[in-house]
Amino acid sequence: MISPDKTELAVWRYGIISRLLHRNDDDGTLDNELQQLASRPFRRPDGRSVSFSPETLRKWLYRYRHGGLPALGDMPKKNRGTHASVPEKLATRLRELRLEHPRWTVARMLNQLVEEKLWDTNTPSRATLYRFAGTRNLHRDPHVVRHSPAKPFAYQEFGQLWSADFMHGPKIRVQGNKRKTYLHAIIDDATRYVVRAGFFLAEDTEVMMKELMTAIRQHGIPLRFYTDNGACYASRHLRFVCANLGIHLIHTPPGKPRGRGKVERIFRTVRDGFLDGKKPPAHTLDGINEAFRKWLSLYHKQIHSSLGTTPLQKRLDSTSCCRELPEPIDIEPLFRMKRRCRVYLNNTIRFKKRSFEVPDVLPGERVDVWFMPWEPGAIWYGPEMKPAKQADPIKNAQNYRR
Repeated sequence: MISPDKTELAVWRYGIISRLLHRNDDDGTLDNELQQLASRPFRRPDGRSVSFSPETLRKWLYRYRHGGLPALGDMPKKNRGTHASVPEKLATRLRELRLEHPRWTVARMLNQLVEEKLWDTNTPSRATLYRFAGTRNLHRDPHVVRHSPAKPFAYQEFGQLWSADFMHGPKIRVQGNKRKTYLHAIIDDATRYVVRAGFFLAEDTEVMMKELMTAIRQHGIPLRFYTDNGACYASRHLRFVCANLGIHLIHTPPGKPRGRGKVERIFRTVRDGFLDGKKPPAHTLDGINEAFRKWLSLYHKQIHSSLGTTPLQKRLDSTSCCRELPEPIDIEPLFRMKRRCRVYLNNTIRFKKRSFEVPDVLPGERVDVWFMPWEPGAIWYGPEMKPAKQADPIKNAQNYRR
């Protein structure tokens, strides 16, 4: 997925510690302020929720006071990859052991160093020696790592492989606050046809699940679904859905984004042809998506250089490998997400700031709840997945008077 630049990361960190820079005498101690900030979750620029320790926040505050905004960005280590903490005598012996014993694991090599009294298991640390072995090709054979170049590939029929990813979009104002948008796209490998795409205010599993379910309803079940290792794509729920639908879920190896060049190329086309720098084409989310749908219809009708034809024409000429959904089968239950809620004394549960009645569950127990993220008013509970009715206090008061 596309990472924000250092300036955006520094501004984001400044927004977290800004309240610490303008403290009054009536405010609590700095330690208390740090503890309060550490107890809150924050939304990272890539959409994930994260929290920080008081010591991390203290270091950010110190760095800003001494270096300003640039000091809040991540600076690469000057000695990265040098392993200056590993003595030359220790490094030489590790290389000798690897040549003498190609099948030894690194752990066994370290045990040999302990037996020879060359390493006291503390200095340098075990993690440092493992990193040293990784950068010097000292792992068990084949210890000479051969980095084979990524070979281009292309499928022939629609539905053989769908690729999906998120892209950072422009910022818009929502209820007076600036919010970043995210473009989620699912494309077909053979035709470069954009199966499903749209801008959202979050980069999470709920958005991805809704888009995948809509794409399957429109085009059928693909043979393969190719993604990266982002949190939403690595979720257990996506693996469950793909396993039940017979979709082969494929992840790119960590740190090796091979095979995602086509979806990244479409993202580049979106930036160059649809987005004007960081200025959004509209000021509302609905406006951006409406403009994007019009642009996408034109994109599908333009000649694609690698195809020699338009994505739309390629889609019409290509045979579809997608399996059609049988009429009586509803795939919606597979996409329902699960939570566990506590039952209150009035036989209700609280879910997303709403109360739902669960009359046949004992108060004090915890019950499994299934829900569709894009339909907050409909949930199901219990092993039988019974529909829960939203509590209506006014109607209950009328029934009580009777």
